[in-house]
Order: sequence, then C-alpha cells, then structure tokens
Amino acid sequence: MFYLSPEGDRYYLNRAFNYGDRQYTRFAATHEQFTALGFTQVVVGPRPDDRFYIVSGPDNTGAYTATPRDLNELKVQFIEQDKQTARQLLSQTDWYIIRLLETQTPAPAAVGTDRAEIRAAQNIREDEINYATTVEELKQLIDSDLTPFPSDELLPGAGS
Repeated sequence: MFYLSPEGDRYYLNRAFNYGDRQYTRFAATHEQFTALGFTQVVVGPRPDDRFYIVSGPDNTGAYTATPRDLNELKVQFIEQDKQTARQLLSQTDWYIIRLLETQTPAPAAVGTDRAEIRAAQNIREDEINYATTVEELKQLIDSDLTPFPSDELLPGAGS
C-alpha cells in the first residue's frame, strides 16, 4: 500500500517525507496526514508469479504488468525439475540395484514396482507439461496440489 500525491508521487506510511515546503517525520506519515494532504490511498494488487511472467510494477493504480515468459523454455525448465525429483527418489533405492549387480541378491519386488511407478509418473508429468498450450495452463498444472510422484516415505529401503 502507498499514497499517491496529486502530483503523482508515492509516499509510504511511517516514512519521513517532504511535501510542499514542509518536512514530515515518520511519525507524521499517517493515513490521516496523507488524507488531509489530499493523497489517494492505493492498495497494491497481488504480484503475478515471476516463474511464469516477466513482472513490472506496481503502477500508480497498484496494478502489475505481467508478460508471459516463453512457453517452450518454461516447459523445458519444469520437465528438468521433475526429472531431477525422479532421480532423487530413485537414488534412495539405487543401492538395491547395485547390490543386485554386485552380488546377484535380488531386491524386494516392491522396489522394482516403486521404481517403475516413479519413472511412469515422471513420463506422465512430462506429457502433461508438453500438452500445455498456454503459460496459464502450465501455471495451473504446476501450481496444482497433485504431486506426480509417490511419497518417498513409501519406498522400501528409503533411508536404509
């Protein structure tokens, strides 16, 4: 929130300021003082998500300008993030695979199933990201509360 003077200058609560031929202390920078001086209170709107938009502002109305980022670059970025998440989840049970290669000791069946589910979830998520046709569609997908990966707490041997 800020206050806009009739000349179009911005002033803020609890900040010393000069206006006209007077100096005001931070204690005088109150809503009542700004209103008495004829300033307009401006409530700043929510800031768009910088991950998806190039944001400027707020302007003197309290609004931001948001230009969508390049959709293809965003897709590459979010797919790579999901691949990194999948790699991290898989790394928790990599020791089973190494043990199998070194000693021919089989991993529990659930390990293979869970690893396949992680890879499948990542592939599905990659398809979902690639199917987005607008930045707003992609933002809704990324912001959804649905995680594409199984919980690492459910992985056998996680943290073992």
